Amino acid sequence: MNRRVFILTTETPARPGGQEHFVRELTTGLESKGYSVEVFHRENTLPAWLNSRSSPFKSKVGANLVGYFVGQSAQRRLGEDVAAVISNSDVGYYPLRSLSPAVKQIHFFHGTYRGQAEAIRDFITHAGYLYLKWWSSMVLERFSGRGKLVLCNSDQTRDEVARYFGLNGTTVWLQLDIAHFFPRDQAECRRKLGLPVDRPLGLFVGSTHPQKGFSVVTQVAKALPQVHWVFALRGQPPRDLQVPGRHLFRDAPKDQLPLLYGAADFTICPSRYEPFGYVVAEALACGRPVIASPGGASKLFLREAPLNRLLISNPDAVSDFISAVREVLRDPQGYRQAVVERVHPELEQIMGSEHWWQRFWEITGL
Repeated sequence: MNRRVFILTTETPARPGGQEHFVRELTTGLESKGYSVEVFHRENTLPAWLNSRSSPFKSKVGANLVGYFVGQSAQRRLGEDVAAVISNSDVGYYPLRSLSPAVKQIHFFHGTYRGQAEAIRDFITHAGYLYLKWWSSMVLERFSGRGKLVLCNSDQTRDEVARYFGLNGTTVWLQLDIAHFFPRDQAECRRKLGLPVDRPLGLFVGSTHPQKGFSVVTQVAKALPQVHWVFALRGQPPRDLQVPGRHLFRDAPKDQLPLLYGAADFTICPSRYEPFGYVVAEALACGRPVIASPGGASKLFLREAPLNRLLISNPDAVSDFISAVREVLRDPQGYRQAVVERVHPELEQIMGSEHWWQRFWEITGL
């Protein structure tokens, strides 16, 4: 019988999102080593009456109780063949009873709600700020990681976990499918997507959530009408998106993302809080420069010249982003060459599947 590994998380891995993507990849890797993986999340643990997204009240209550019901479900499934329990985010605080000391307890931090709360404080209510900072973070997240092997998706997250929770973590970064995200011919990508082949092209991939800095993107786009802008948005786009001559892609599938990155001259990521930043890594893996605010991936990969000119210290500094776009467009080939020659080898060492899994097995002992 295969030994089992439990993964405790917030949302179903079928949903889009960085944490969900991580859980999917983690499941695949564990199964490839012979483990039987069981994933517990909101959709398969919350009672039917509480698992309702149509009711804001039930949705809020469910979000607060998901960790309890996930833990309770994992408790019922415990057996002597369980090798490890890997929890994520603010799910993991439920104390599993009769857990053998031989079972590895691991908690993965994808950022902290406290860090997020501070970053978007001006864009949420005071009650929402206090809720994220004290309940979601200082209670649920802190207790979820206590007494476990703590892994983090970036040095930034590791430092937050130590500063806010007093927990010592190890940075393992995240993995990326280098065989899927790689440099492609720009003209061919544009033809496949129906995008102009004779104009500079800027790309934003993300959502309109205040955390992602979409309002900064639209201001930059309006200031640079000579650039053809492409917005690959997750979820419902804003009705008042007034950017002339732009293309909008909704919920772009995984197979389309490398084409979008490959078609662009640059990607812009003015996130106000980015614990890692898959978009930064994906764009760089596709050989395209990224103009980004400080985050886990951008601080790692944009630290040396000339790419350090594209790391914008203030995520709200519209003029600095505009200047960086102009800088890239003055020498797009030079910046692409810098990405391929200087960043790509390091990115493969840190995020390539073979290297990432070797690091994960060594740290966890699985």
